[in-house]
Order: sequence, then C-alpha cells, then structure tokens
Amino acid sequence: MTLHLPIPARGPRCRVLSALALSAVCSLAVSCARPLPDSPASASIRGRAARSYCGSIASDNDVVVTLRPGVDAVQFGLDHGAALLASDESGCTAYRPGPDETPDQLALDMGGDPRTLTSERNMGLESAEARQQAYAFDDGQGTPGNYAEQPAMSAVHVDQAHLTSTGQGVWVAILDTGAELDHPALLGRIAGGVDLVDGDADPTDRPDGLDNDGDGVADEAWGHGTHVAGIVARLAPDARLLIVRVLDAEGRGDVMGVASGIEWAAAHGARVINLSLGMLSKSAAIAYQIAEADARGTVCVASAGNWGAEEPEEYPARDSHVLAVAAVDALGLAAPWTSFGDFVAVSGPGVAVRSAYVHGSYALWSGTSMAAPFLSGTAALLLSIHPDWDRSMVMSRIASGSRPLLTLNPLIGEELGAGALDAGAALAPDARTSEGAMDPEPPFSRRLPP
Repeated sequence: MTLHLPIPARGPRCRVLSALALSAVCSLAVSCARPLPDSPASASIRGRAARSYCGSIASDNDVVVTLRPGVDAVQFGLDHGAALLASDESGCTAYRPGPDETPDQLALDMGGDPRTLTSERNMGLESAEARQQAYAFDDGQGTPGNYAEQPAMSAVHVDQAHLTSTGQGVWVAILDTGAELDHPALLGRIAGGVDLVDGDADPTDRPDGLDNDGDGVADEAWGHGTHVAGIVARLAPDARLLIVRVLDAEGRGDVMGVASGIEWAAAHGARVINLSLGMLSKSAAIAYQIAEADARGTVCVASAGNWGAEEPEEYPARDSHVLAVAAVDALGLAAPWTSFGDFVAVSGPGVAVRSAYVHGSYALWSGTSMAAPFLSGTAALLLSIHPDWDRSMVMSRIASGSRPLLTLNPLIGEELGAGALDAGAALAPDARTSEGAMDPEPPFSRRLPP
C-alpha cells in the first residue's frame, strides 16, 4: 500500500496534521535562540562541543569518511587532493573533492585507503513527517493537563510504570531539530546539548522563516524535536535529556551531522538515543557509530517510517543494532500510514499524540517519529533500575509486556514487532520484586562486548 497524505495549506509557517486530515493552524512568530540552562554538566558539555564540532556544512557533493584512530585529518585530505570541511573526535570527517574529481570517485578512492574505516558520499536524512508533509495541529485543547493525561499515555499505562521507575540517573539523547529549551515541559530536565547544524553549542529548535527545501512550506519541521523531547519527558520525568540538533527547521540533516551526533551522545553518557529521522539507503558512517554506541550499552531507537507499506524500509530503523518502532493508535490499530515489516521491534502510540510544541504550547502530531520516543522513554525507565542491561535485555523485557496486535490487525499484525508497547507491563516484574518476589531475568538476554 502506498501512502498518500493530503497536501498542507501553503503559507510561511503553517502546520497541519495531514495524517488526520485536520485543518491548518498557523504559528505566531519566529522564536529567538536561547542559551542552555546553566548547570555544571551543561557547561562542560557546551565547552567541548564548541571546540570539537564544526557543524553539518557538508553537502551531497562532498564525502564523509570515518578515519582510523590517530590519522591526521588534514594530511589525509591533502594526500587525496580534497579539502577538509569538518571533523569530530571519533574520526568522522567530511571532505570536498578537488575540481577534477567527482564525489563518487573520491569516496571510492578514500575507501581504498587503509587509514579509513568507512567512506561514502554524503547523503541527506529527514524526519518522516516532513517528507510526507504531516505536521502538528493545535486543536485548542493544548493544556499541560491534557498533555499529561491523554489516550496515548493511558494506552502505555505510564502512571502505573511510574510507581516503579521515573528514569532517574539515565540520560536520553534526542537527535532531532533541537528543542525549545525553556519549554515548561522540559525545564530542569535538559543536561546539555550541541548544535551540529549551525556548528555551535546552542541546540535551540528554531526556524529561519525561509522555504529552504522549495516545497512551498517554510520551516515545516519547526517544533519536531521539541515534540519528541516532550514525549520522553512525560514517559521518564526524572531522566535527563541531551538535545542534539542534527536537523534544520525543514526536518533535513545529513550523514555527517547524524553520525557525529550519535558519537557525541554516546560519548557524553547517553544510555538511550532517539532517532526520529531516516533515509532510504544505508550509511556506513552512521552504521559504524550505531554499532559503537550499541557496544557501549547505549540503546538506539528509531522511527520505522511513514510509508504505509512494508517497503521502502527506512535507515537507521532497519539497522540490526537499532530498535525500530511502528505506529498504532491508542486502541492498538495500526496507523494507515505506518511502515511495517520484520525489522520492526515494537509498535507505540503515534496517532494524534499531544506533546510540547513551539512558544511553550502543546500540539497534536502523528507519525512514527512520535511512536519512537515512547520506546525511548520506557527504555530509560528500565535502565534506571537495571543500569547494566543492554539493548537486547531491554527489548526482551519490553517484548514480554507488549500487547498482541494480530487480532486487531490481521493483515499486518505479525509485522508490527512484538506488539503494542506497554510501559506499565514492562515495569511490572520490578514492581513485584520490590514487594519481595524474585526478579525474573529477561529471556534471551546477553551482554554485548564492552
């Protein structure tokens, strides 16, 4: 089945929940960049970020390589007649070809150099909602109370889960468009961050008022990262957030920025990384950083995509080191636009989810980008109690508590992962433990190499 979403009303900053065919609502004014909240953690993170990261200044005419440890990035570029554009501490580096070489030729040439681990042409990524033109919607009911208590939260039994864990001690990284750092839903919960789009230490989710991608809508992804972060904050209220801006206000990023963002998040202590973004081909650089993060014990979660079909599959959702999330409604019915397939780990609420939005507001948004942070937040709850667990252990517990979806979705139920996410059920064995029962080890658990 092919996804066909309504085209949103045209206008400079108009937001529409196209997936629900709701009417358009226009946002008010352009927000200004704000500094990160002051704290010892955020101050130290800001300092390192400003020194180490150059920002996503590469384009699809450039080449991204992962250099082996100790390789001099400048000299490597000179050896291949290419100009160094950006480099991070993990060796992820961007180069511009010389005048007589194409990006594909340079990628092949650098890939044959024993000093590289990966080499590829830089490519773009995008949030699924920006790609399919499904935007947020203000229904006039956006209150803090309706954000806290809504069908999506009730469906995963979040209040039951909070009787056992609130995510204390766990840091969750949100790789997205940034976040509105002073939003009431996020205040006091942000540990630090970095902007890998503009190349600075302020990951504020901000628009520029321009239609940079020429699709007739300006800043269509403004608020996307804020919305995703708000879902994690509701699921795991005592977890700390790392805001990593890798997408612009149009919802677009590139391999260099996302690969660097994954490395940055894992290096700064993130136990969970939320990736509500995707592309239609595998990136070697991103795959390398995800595998490295997984080996550290960091749980990477990605949105499955909004294609309404089994194909095409989004990357990094289809990476074997990632937990991919499809979207269902609060009743467990698969969203008509959700991607599905054997790469999906579990399904989460993704239809008309209310969360934090621009100017301190709360809005509805639909998409697998909204379903993914439900799993990220639940993972944080589990890791708070079991800090030595890895991705497979977390997923095993989540699978054991998920609700079957085959009866409600007979045609694709088996391709919606382990079932519908239920945070309350996932935490239930730990609640019984606190009452004196034995804590069962998750089935099929294993430790990943250090």
